[in-house]
Amino acid sequence: MNCSWAKGQAAPDDVQYFLYIRDSRGKRERECPHYIEDSGTHVGCHLEDLSGLANYNYFLVNGTSQRTGIQFFDSVLSWKKIEIYSPPNNISVYCNKSYCVIRWEKPKTRHKLSNMEFKYQLSIQKQSTKEHSEDQLIEVPGNLENNYSFPSPEPRPKHTVKIRTSDARIQKWGDWSQPVEFGSEETAPSLVPIYVLVVLGTLITALVLGCLLKRFLASQSFFPPIPHIKDKWNDTHQPDHQVIWENFTSDTEKGDNEEILTVEEVTVAPASL
Repeated sequence: MNCSWAKGQAAPDDVQYFLYIRDSRGKRERECPHYIEDSGTHVGCHLEDLSGLANYNYFLVNGTSQRTGIQFFDSVLSWKKIEIYSPPNNISVYCNKSYCVIRWEKPKTRHKLSNMEFKYQLSIQKQSTKEHSEDQLIEVPGNLENNYSFPSPEPRPKHTVKIRTSDARIQKWGDWSQPVEFGSEETAPSLVPIYVLVVLGTLITALVLGCLLKRFLASQSFFPPIPHIKDKWNDTHQPDHQVIWENFTSDTEKGDNEEILTVEEVTVAPASL
């Protein structure tokens, strides 16, 4: 246990302080065994052995000086009001796919206390690559279970949790426990699935276009185009009269050069008897 006090502003330079402790029943009184000094003046006391202290104790700080009298300070203090609790023991974390359960045990105290006389504060930090990690402070009353369910679905980034303790009615937070890690390191998303999707999309598109082209070519071979009936009345195409005339002229010239044979029928008179 540590006790501390400050030197009075009007105190002389040769002032010295002494601490005396007596239990409420007046059966035992003792002076501070180990003083804390500042420039030779006692300003605090450290006690390792607390076996002689009761629930209520009388504290007296007396001052002495060769120059003048020093006003003393005394007070009756409840052990429960001055005790600052240590961090909880055996902190553990168990996780499933949707949440994590944080468990701990109540700290050791000077006197035996029930679980309901404590309250706890949890600091849950999400570790990230940013400059500042995300911090959540959660107060949990003491109970028989001493646990807290923390929603944390998978994939779960790396977290740390630390816990400190206070009295349920008198808020005096003690020191934080050592951080306990759970979750995994936060990694950058992989580009492999994106590449796979791009390749699969390209292959599927090529297969679909190939099937459509093959079907189109097959339909052309099985169903050739039907020729249209020529419309002589509306057909705007004019025949090439020059070619037809030349052909006609050529045929006429051939007819003039041909030899013409004349065949005459001769009738023979019958012979007379």
